Amino acid sequence: MRDYADRLRRFTPNARLFLLSAFSIGLGSSILSLFLNIYLLRLGYKQDFIGLMAAVPPLVTAFLSVPVGLLSDTIGHRRALILGVALSGLGALGIVLFTQAEPLVLSIRVLGLGSALLQVVSAPFMIEESQESERTHLFSVQFALQTLAGFVSGALPPLFARGLALAESTAPVYKMTLAVGVGLIGLSILPLAGMRPAPRANRRARLGWNLKTPTGLVFKLILPNMILSLGAGLFIPFMNVFFKLQFHISDALLGTLFAWSAVGMGIASLAGPPLAQRLGKVRTIVWTQVLSIPFLVIMAFIPVLWISALAFVVRYALMPMSAPIYSLFVMERVAPEDRATVNGWSTMAWKPALCRERLADIPLERHGS
Repeated sequence: MRDYADRLRRFTPNARLFLLSAFSIGLGSSILSLFLNIYLLRLGYKQDFIGLMAAVPPLVTAFLSVPVGLLSDTIGHRRALILGVALSGLGALGIVLFTQAEPLVLSIRVLGLGSALLQVVSAPFMIEESQESERTHLFSVQFALQTLAGFVSGALPPLFARGLALAESTAPVYKMTLAVGVGLIGLSILPLAGMRPAPRANRRARLGWNLKTPTGLVFKLILPNMILSLGAGLFIPFMNVFFKLQFHISDALLGTLFAWSAVGMGIASLAGPPLAQRLGKVRTIVWTQVLSIPFLVIMAFIPVLWISALAFVVRYALMPMSAPIYSLFVMERVAPEDRATVNGWSTMAWKPALCRERLADIPLERHGS
């Protein structure tokens, strides 16, 4: 713990401001992801439209990750982060202001573009703003803050329902909840605006597709993400359906299970840096992912609720524990001018799982369908 505290004290002012911004936008985004589908349902939209709205942001990110990576390496990562927050806030505001289908779809596209910028630029920016001795800690703390942000957002609808003297599951209550998310996303731009501009040394001279990093190395770096994406897309999106159909648990218990799994993931990610120091980055990545596999098998073949729930939480903690370490590993091995571009390729490689996750996260009217 003393070592961890010492590494945290070494973070640059820009890195601290970035973490503050990341927590704010993580909290706002988690509110949107938790309640947008339900809000659309209360507005009277059917599952096909809700499915479209859920799939658009990851699809936009998948198609635009590489172009926005090129753009970020050209204009600078701080400017790209500010642009990403501005677009995310604008898209989220449109979702709250409009109720017609066409403006909602346009707004979710703008939100997806902003999310693409933020996802692609965050890792290159953190590596610019840190020394090798504290980089692993910075990546892990950022991942933990964004993960833990989702744990506190579920209490908002009951608060608004009591304050407005309305039933909890009504459109105005969810509209107010989403408005809080928009406000938090908007506030996240303030720490970014207070940062000192980074030197131009590692930026591209012009927008172009040619990389200084060898193509073969780039392929090796993004291939694991692609394979993990294809595998994770087969089961991650259906965990909520699995618990609902296999054990017939209530929505409240299901929400509690997923909330605690997010807490486990956030806490476990903070254990990544000490493990990486002791085992090395590659061994930490491999072993945390390998050790998570038996818990998937337990869920499949031991149909006891508490055992499956425990296996789910442990697996949810182990598998993503290495995500920030993997991201850092990739960034350290590419040319500084290519970092956002390569991270765009890596982000695009992960999107098949995320797109399926969003499609499977549609609220089900008939759980047997």
